[in-house]
Amino acid sequence: MSDDKKETSKKEQVVSIKKDAFYYLNKGTSFFHRKEYHKAVKYFKKALENRPHDIVIHYKIAYVLNEISSSDYSAVIEKLFHGDLPEFSFFAGIYYCMEGDLTKSEIYLEYYIEISHPDSILIPEAHKLLDTMHDAVLFQKNLDYVKLSYKYAGITEIIKERLKEKFESLFVRVKMKENLYQYDDDLTANVIFLYGLLEKDERAEKVLRQFIKSSWAKENQIELALLALKKIGAEEPYTVLIDGNLVEVTLKSYMEKNEGLDQLGRDWNDVLKYTLDNMKSSGKYSDTSCTEVKTLWTIFLQTSYPDVPEIDDKMAWAAGLEYTFLKMKSIKVSSKRLAMIYKVSNFIIITKSNIISNTLRI
Repeated sequence: MSDDKKETSKKEQVVSIKKDAFYYLNKGTSFFHRKEYHKAVKYFKKALENRPHDIVIHYKIAYVLNEISSSDYSAVIEKLFHGDLPEFSFFAGIYYCMEGDLTKSEIYLEYYIEISHPDSILIPEAHKLLDTMHDAVLFQKNLDYVKLSYKYAGITEIIKERLKEKFESLFVRVKMKENLYQYDDDLTANVIFLYGLLEKDERAEKVLRQFIKSSWAKENQIELALLALKKIGAEEPYTVLIDGNLVEVTLKSYMEKNEGLDQLGRDWNDVLKYTLDNMKSSGKYSDTSCTEVKTLWTIFLQTSYPDVPEIDDKMAWAAGLEYTFLKMKSIKVSSKRLAMIYKVSNFIIITKSNIISNTLRI
């Protein structure tokens, strides 16, 4: 073979590698899975520098880094990135959203919106994420929704698929609608929750919109129905019956009308503080669990008001609140152990817990 042909053959064997953002992303991911974090972040930074406004790149990196525990995240990521990219705040917002830390996520996303150029294509996505998180908080404030989510946890997708198929039957649609208007509140709540699984279904939306305008619907059922409407993608505003008048509301405005808890006094806030302090100091609870306890306590006070039980022992109520939460989550716990921690009697914990449970019917 001539020298010219050999040279041509060698050139044909050379494959050029395009070092674009996805090349750096893949390299970073490879190093990340080998736990070579410094190298991984180096390539992730190059990917972001290459395409700083690419939403897909941000989400892919956040997804990979989501495998790092929250305790290691600051040490491994924040110190390495050191916030030296304008889009870092957006990226951090995504990460913390995936972690379930909505407070931190909101801080980072709002900061990104504040410091970014108004024409940045990531700003609409940041607003979209913030809106989604605000909706998520509203869902967690409704105890019925929280309880039903736990009830169907792990099988929601299966139920959703089966319900979608069954809902094509006129008989099923009629029976579901009939069950909304029953004296069994638990049945009604379950049916509303199931309607909320029928995403983008105009028939389900129509039934729920009719229900919230009826005099039959109770206040807590209306709130749950509004959550279901939001879940299936029904556009706001919603028309609900309030004190005999049809009023247009958003999910947020309707739920916030019941949030005047300041009048309930500082003592009740102290109860929640003592519970959360104990939960955090134990190191056994996630941020999500603490949020759920806040929700549980808030709804207990709202449900009790204006006949809120008189406070007599803050620590007893705090222990009763934690005990109720653990029972609601089906976590085995000894009331005697909590009695030792809170320095109250075992009997008083069970008594306070029963008051909360009976009020909320859990």
